[in-house]
Amino acid sequence: MATVASKWASTAPLISGTFSPGEWVGAGTLPMPGGVIRVKNNANFLYLALDLVNDIGNSPGVGDYFWLSFDVDRSGSITPNFDINYGIYPSLPIKIGKQFYLGPGAWTGILPTPSPAIAQHGFSATAASPVPHRIWELRIPLADLGIVTLGALTLPYVRFGLRVASSSPSFVTDFPPSFFTNFAGLHAIYLATSPDTVYPPGTAGPVIGGVGLIPFTTIAGGRATTVAPYVPTVTNAAFGGVLNFIYNRPNVVGFWAAGARRYSVLHRVGSSGAFTPLRRTWSNYRWTGTDFVLDPFAPDVTNRYELKDPAIDYSTKDLLFQWNTTGSSGEPPTTTGIHEFQVQFFNAGGAVVASPAQTLQLYVDNALPQVQLFEIRYKGAVVAPCSIVDVTETPDPVQVRYRAFDPEGNLLSYALQAFYGGPGTPPFNLLAAGVGAYPGGNWTGIADTTVNCPVAPTKFPPVSCAYQFRLSATPRVTNGYGYIGYTEVTSHVTFRRTGAAIFAAPGSLVVPFGAQLGPEGFSVVGS
Repeated sequence: MATVASKWASTAPLISGTFSPGEWVGAGTLPMPGGVIRVKNNANFLYLALDLVNDIGNSPGVGDYFWLSFDVDRSGSITPNFDINYGIYPSLPIKIGKQFYLGPGAWTGILPTPSPAIAQHGFSATAASPVPHRIWELRIPLADLGIVTLGALTLPYVRFGLRVASSSPSFVTDFPPSFFTNFAGLHAIYLATSPDTVYPPGTAGPVIGGVGLIPFTTIAGGRATTVAPYVPTVTNAAFGGVLNFIYNRPNVVGFWAAGARRYSVLHRVGSSGAFTPLRRTWSNYRWTGTDFVLDPFAPDVTNRYELKDPAIDYSTKDLLFQWNTTGSSGEPPTTTGIHEFQVQFFNAGGAVVASPAQTLQLYVDNALPQVQLFEIRYKGAVVAPCSIVDVTETPDPVQVRYRAFDPEGNLLSYALQAFYGGPGTPPFNLLAAGVGAYPGGNWTGIADTTVNCPVAPTKFPPVSCAYQFRLSATPRVTNGYGYIGYTEVTSHVTFRRTGAAIFAAPGSLVVPFGAQLGPEGFSVVGS
């Protein structure tokens, strides 16, 4: 198994089939038979360039193709209907598609579901060879690979296998050999979790640069606000979950040069009173040049942590301290409210190394919003869960009394929907447009209200069917890499329109995978 460390794509490569100036500079590189794989990523996508120096024939059509397989659950074996293979459609124009594995060397047809994956090919000289040759540029969504919140993972990685094929010269290369029948030897791409310079210039704090990808200067009153297109984009967000305190690299490099070798993290609850040392343990993966190894971090008897040489490359870059606010290692969950932090540095002899004064203030809230369906009514009568209710064509609304409330004021959104029908049937939204959306400020939501379900222009229930009423809510809380948390409550009622047969809702029919494309699936020329 070969490994490669991906590099952060601060500017996303243009997927054009041409190496635009600078777009692959600094990419992680992995040699393969007949070429080189170049790898970058950001918070949403994995970018790959296949620099195939041995493919010197500019073949038209789809005779030049690739397969790119991923062990999505990283189990080392093929998981049917879960692990993914990408390839191109068997006809022009060049278009990427994906399919699920069914077993060794067996797949579904091309999935009809739209995907943000992109593939383009080109033919030109590159830094790898002055002789023009085939190039593939690919963009793969990390969400397809089971990675939703990149920076929250200690060591995010993907395991992959690759086939490249050419019609002129004629060859098929599998890397590793026969990967599509056995996932045990797939190669690994270790994903970058942040840019080499984590925060935009001028946004980092002087010691604690920020939390995750949230710069210190965007935090006010313990809550964070960033502005799109910055990622993550959060608004007046509290903090929760596992928090990575990221140091200010230029300043810490200076502290290291001044002899700093240890540091302490000081903490207090609220914004007054004495600070006390905070003792926690965590791990971070160190890049050796060929692989990552796990380094543990823990305080010594003086409540101080070892400061590692900033030149060392770790998976979570510039990680100063990790704080699990939900409780760990026997520690209770963190109390909701304001918490403040300071950092002190010391040399090998225990003397203080001067550093700028800084206090980081965070509002911590791990409590999920309160959601409750108090009752469902029709014609004034309470409808018990699992009831079968006959409804007339008269405009008597179904009523739902509910609670979507966050006493700390950290509610982001809530939704009240009715789910019915089969796969592909969209849920029926029971709230008017805009209701349940964050209005600004510290929003608590709704403590107790009753909504009349729509009767016009589209009445509820639209058809005779069993309905799941689902009240869901998302807190306005971040771990520094995006919003976290979700809660819901459900109830079930069957509504039957008087005099109408019970029938499935539109959209319940699922077209078999690949049926509209024929059984051939992806290109297999030269296989």
